[in-house]
Parts: sequence; C-alpha cells; structure tokens
Amino acid sequence: MTKKILVPVATALFLCLLSACNISVFPLDPDANAPKHYVLSAETPSETNAAFPTITFERITIPAYLDVPQIVTRRENQITRRESFRWAEPLARGVARNLALRCATLAAEKGLSVNPTTRIRVTFERFDGELDGNVEISALYTEISEETEFSEKSRIFKKSVPVEAPNDYAAYVNALSRALDALALDIVSSPEKSQ
Repeated sequence: MTKKILVPVATALFLCLLSACNISVFPLDPDANAPKHYVLSAETPSETNAAFPTITFERITIPAYLDVPQIVTRRENQITRRESFRWAEPLARGVARNLALRCATLAAEKGLSVNPTTRIRVTFERFDGELDGNVEISALYTEISEETEFSEKSRIFKKSVPVEAPNDYAAYVNALSRALDALALDIVSSPEKSQ
C-alpha cells in the first residue's frame, strides 16, 4: 500500500522539479526563438505610379555600423544590436528600393514631372535612433547629370521622427520608414522637379 502512495507522490515531485527548472517535457515551438526579420515598407508598386518615370538611386552609402544584418538602435554614442531583430535584406539595398518606390508614388500623387535620366547618390550620416524615443535621419543627396557626370545639386536633409510605440521593433522600423518617406518627399518636391 505504501508503494502505491509513494509512486504518485514521487511523480508529482518530479513534475514540480521540472517546472521549477523551467524544463518542459513537451517539445517547444521551434520558431519561438527564431529571429524576426523586417523590411522598411510593406508598400508595393502600383499601376498608378508605374506610369511615372522613377528616379534611379545609383549609390546609397550608409555608415559601417549600420551595414550589418541586425537592426541597430542608438542612444548618444552607444550602439545596440540584437540578434533577434534583423533586416530581411541589406539595409542599403532596401533603402534604395524604397526611396525609388516612394518617389514614384509621390510623383504620381502630386503630378510632378521627374526627369527619367535623373540619378541620385545618397550618403547617410544617421539612420537610427532610440527604441523608446526618436529616430534620426541625416543625409546628403546629390543629383548627377547624365551628360556631364558632375553633380548638379546637393542638399542636406535632416529630420527627427518619433517611435510611436516605445521599445517595439516594428514601431521602430515604421519610424525609419516614415523618415525615409520624408527624404523622398524632399527629393521629389525640390523646385527643379516642379511643373
């Protein structure tokens, strides 16, 4: 009789120990700890903006500390990279594609004429920020003449954009995307491109 009582008690103690050690006897979800991957925008080309000529971003230069797979946050001079939150593609490539897409969309929305031979180089000083504050974008963009290969116009662009949900990487990426939208608007709306 004693053995029959001891078996359930021993089993209960064993399960309590497993629980205390945070060990599961059931298999864990293999995707639970997988890194989350982000892109700068969910927007895709539409038939409307496909009819408008796009600006070619021939070179995007970002600081070396941003040229990594992890999404970078920054507080003053401290850089943080988390393996769990990563870009789905190289950041410079995503920036170039999203700038071109956004410029085409804005040209369509505002009825602006864009020279189809326009080529732009963008050098970023900042494209990062605080996970619980603002993201900062600071960039020099230069328009290149196809005929002369010399720059026709250079402009410095700076903007601060709030992260709408503190400590949320999706909100942080969304703030970076909105900062990029503001840069695209500045590029498309410059006086040389107005009708």
